[in-house]
Amino acid sequence: MARLLLADRIKGPDDTFLAPLIPALRRHHDVRFICAGPGSSLAEAIAWADIVWFEWCWDHAVWATTSGCLTGKRCVIRLHSIEALQTTFPADVDWSRVDRLITVGTDITDLLLTRHPSIAGHVRPDVIPNGIDMDRFAPGSGDRRLVAWVGHLEPKKNPMLLLQIAHTLHRADPRYVVHVAGAFTDLRTARYVQRFMGSLGLSGVVRFDGVITDMPAWYADKGVLLSTSMYESFGLNIGEAMAVGAFPVVHDFPGADRLWPEECLFASIEQAVALIRSSRPGLYRDWVGERYGLDRQLEAVLRLLADLT
Repeated sequence: MARLLLADRIKGPDDTFLAPLIPALRRHHDVRFICAGPGSSLAEAIAWADIVWFEWCWDHAVWATTSGCLTGKRCVIRLHSIEALQTTFPADVDWSRVDRLITVGTDITDLLLTRHPSIAGHVRPDVIPNGIDMDRFAPGSGDRRLVAWVGHLEPKKNPMLLLQIAHTLHRADPRYVVHVAGAFTDLRTARYVQRFMGSLGLSGVVRFDGVITDMPAWYADKGVLLSTSMYESFGLNIGEAMAVGAFPVVHDFPGADRLWPEECLFASIEQAVALIRSSRPGLYRDWVGERYGLDRQLEAVLRLLADLT
């Protein structure tokens, strides 16, 4: 069995995006997981491995590809949107040391290669969408008047648009309630939301449930998933909510039409409200399972790793 190191710079073993894949990967490889930045701990882990998977194109990937510690190793980097949009790390990686580059969507691939065209001379990106565990996110009994919104409350998730939609929706039908799963991580946004919750009279209309540890249970009674994000390379919460049965109402961010049903995308507040009010919970569970089921992601990842060994 090949020795596979999973090196996640941002998240630990419980909340890494790789968590759903790890049990199956262990059946095919000798797997170790590390959450570490540049330095001796990462170097020792890399020395053990045959294949090194860097989750996030972050400083640990830059350091490993430029320090010489990857000699004789096969290297995979999985890149998310934040690296391409908000960091210089892709420009600092020595891509000649990288065997495979993975993204979760074609739009983020296009953006990455537009900003850093030299990457294409060293490695061809593989698009492997995120996988939804259809067993874990089992069908719920969604109430179409309970709307889910998921994400940390920060500018890129666009909670400002959420408040405007909730206000317009409440005026059209006061029976709707929006539940928010996520933490306030930005003081500017927190103060804005607090002010406009009062100005727009949204007390009881938008309810902040905080960080949720059991997302399938939280989703179970929600009939609609509202995503107001400015950009997602994929939008895992959208797919997970659809698996439970929530009807997706998704802000038409760049590339959204390549990922989600076009008839569920909105550009204006009025379009969002109309989609929410005409929603049909349960309609897209099969759709998301056929395209983004965890088994499809696992098959693609195992095939990529087999090519390396």
